[in-house]
Amino acid sequence: MTGLPPRRGLAMLAACLFAWLLSLPMTGHAETTRVSDLRTRRLAKGVNLPGWFWLTRKPVGALERRYPDADFRLIERLGLTHVRVPVDMANVYAADEPTLLNPAHLAYLDRGIRHILSHDLAIIVDLHSISQKEGGSNYSGPLGTEPAFTDRFCRFWNAFAQHLSRFDPDRLLLEPMNEPVLRGNEAKWPPIQRRVIAAIRRGASQHTVLATGARWSNLDTLLELEPLDDPNIIYNFHFYEPHIFTHQGASWSSDWVKALRNIPYPSSPEAVRQLLETGADRQSARHIQHYGQQRWNAAKVEGRLRLASEWAKRHGVPVICDEFGTYKRYCPPAYRVAWLRDVRKACETSGIGWCMWTFDGNFGLVDRKNGAAVVDPDVAKALGLNVE
Repeated sequence: MTGLPPRRGLAMLAACLFAWLLSLPMTGHAETTRVSDLRTRRLAKGVNLPGWFWLTRKPVGALERRYPDADFRLIERLGLTHVRVPVDMANVYAADEPTLLNPAHLAYLDRGIRHILSHDLAIIVDLHSISQKEGGSNYSGPLGTEPAFTDRFCRFWNAFAQHLSRFDPDRLLLEPMNEPVLRGNEAKWPPIQRRVIAAIRRGASQHTVLATGARWSNLDTLLELEPLDDPNIIYNFHFYEPHIFTHQGASWSSDWVKALRNIPYPSSPEAVRQLLETGADRQSARHIQHYGQQRWNAAKVEGRLRLASEWAKRHGVPVICDEFGTYKRYCPPAYRVAWLRDVRKACETSGIGWCMWTFDGNFGLVDRKNGAAVVDPDVAKALGLNVE
């Protein structure tokens, strides 16, 4: 008889089994805890902070150059509980580094995170786009179409998550991809998301991760999503319904949307009649007429958001709306305030945390005067914030 002695063979078998178990993705219930009530409470109401590590033409630098400390004192005073920090992958990625991370830019990001955490705020670190410099709104870029890039993206997130794991998991949450698109190939996104979150888990086993659906994280793709076998995940969606209202006049939207002005809210055939009589082109008129017939109002908004709440209850998972807002350049203020109020109330009625897009700028809660943030009191009241 040949082979190893029984005890030695069993020992080697046990060692091999242990090594195999260690190699498995850390996505099971044994590896992570459920999302705590503390973490969901911290995501009750927040605001997005773009223009620092995403959507900026300036070189990456210190947080204070974009958001001075007075901004965070104001955010706290208003009663907001968290901020979402969009990050462009290109601003933290370095192809020639073994970790695929840019050490110089990470130093700025770390310093900014510590600064925000010095206030009573939680942070969602949101990988907002693959490369904003490429332009457009296909934020997920080659994910799902280039296997080599998808592999590299998983390796990048494993290293990035490991780096960010140094921060308090009760106050820092990880969002691996903002608004994945994959239009026409939406079914490819869920398995990619599972792979990415498995890679994150190997680097940050205790941090809560945000998962989402395809097609720009809209509500309908959330409702189609099958929750992952990981209890430490919050599911998120974005709410810009109806698009004809929230994005009227937006230069990056469809051509017929770019020309829109003064779209009313709530909508009804009566509310849009005068707009139709001003001589809108045929395509715009057709969309405006349809918008009036849809009768968007508080009840319709609440009904849409209730679908997210019911989906979450059915699956026993938490959910958040971490983007909603209106492009205020061409939206009459009274209509904008009414829509923001209705969405915020619907979220709270349904037990959904929210994060407004954005703190300042064309969707902003505040305006800038000589660099200082000045709150729009009507918007703040619509959001149920503390207005002095």
